[in-house]
Amino acid sequence: MASSSATRGRLACDACDACAWVGPRANGYDVWCESCQSAWMLEAAPGAGVRCERCDVPLGAWPRFVELWGGLQHLDAVLGAWAGDASALMAILPERPRFLTDLTPPPARTDDPPARAGRLAALGRGAWRAVLEAPSDADSRALAACAIAHERLGDTTSAIKSWDAVLAAGEDARARLARGALKARAGPLAEAVADLALAGDTFEARWNRAAAMLHEAVRSGEGVPDAGVLSRARAEAGLASDFWSDPTVGRLMWSLLVERELARGSGAPATLEAPVRAALRAAEAEFEHATFWDRAMVLAGWARLGASDEATRVAAPLARELAAALLDEPALSGVALLGVTQAVAEARSAMDMSDPAEARHALAEPFAREDLRRFRIPCVACGRGTLGIEETAEVDDFAI
Repeated sequence: MASSSATRGRLACDACDACAWVGPRANGYDVWCESCQSAWMLEAAPGAGVRCERCDVPLGAWPRFVELWGGLQHLDAVLGAWAGDASALMAILPERPRFLTDLTPPPARTDDPPARAGRLAALGRGAWRAVLEAPSDADSRALAACAIAHERLGDTTSAIKSWDAVLAAGEDARARLARGALKARAGPLAEAVADLALAGDTFEARWNRAAAMLHEAVRSGEGVPDAGVLSRARAEAGLASDFWSDPTVGRLMWSLLVERELARGSGAPATLEAPVRAALRAAEAEFEHATFWDRAMVLAGWARLGASDEATRVAAPLARELAAALLDEPALSGVALLGVTQAVAEARSAMDMSDPAEARHALAEPFAREDLRRFRIPCVACGRGTLGIEETAEVDDFAI
């Protein structure tokens, strides 16, 4: 019989002795109702349809209220972009890398001389300047360490020179990848492509080749890159990840097209001509996923370009979905957060009137709440303190 590890958490109030455990235990599962804040013991982890015996709210295996402030943040940012200000949305969107590299420290060897071993050890602990101050060493790993240290310090020119030295000593796929990525970021795309062609078959190498195709196609053409370019880029990049911060062909192409129009001076509906709108709408269809982050990325692009009608088209349904999800949260069905529930309901009513500014205003007070920002909610037991997850513990999940 095997066993596995599982997590238990202890909820506690910071002003009274109210507390409860959640998670698996020896003979069942502890749960906690986020609405009435009562604790229950079940025979197993709660599934769909398991509800609190006191207030009939669904019971979950783990508290969800820690996500409330994030949900409000997302809704506030979407409403801001809908109203014409994309700054809050841009602040939370991930900065997805355009060109990937490998900054893993080269491995040390038992026969390395002390100076080389010291340089590699300094790289491993992040002492970039100590790496560069070590004695000169023609070993390819020492040169790679210098290249990585230069890149970590933001010195692209010196990093490229160090990778030049690595390649002068012999062909090296990792050096090609790193130098190609640096050159692509700096601008000389043709030189970067030559390096990336010899960078091997890692995910980073394949993605960089796909990214270079897209950069070149957007830079040299009009509209969206043709189907052949997109097909080749997707084949090179491989399966598109739906993880929120990973790059994909659709995500990168959208960013490049928006940036191209911003550079050309687009920025108001009157200057966003019909062919540009058509191209951007076609690019929307090339997104591989429809996660919040993908839809928010599209919304931010339209808002930055000043296309309020397009921003409304994307923002209105997204904002309503976010508001509905918040109102479905168990914690918002209880008395502890009644004010937040009312504010979200008021915001939703304003959305129905196509008034994102008023909706955002309705959310201002709950969005500024310090307890939610600290992933805590008011304690029903004492009415003075706040409840949060005070500790977690890994426990044996017993026989499986």
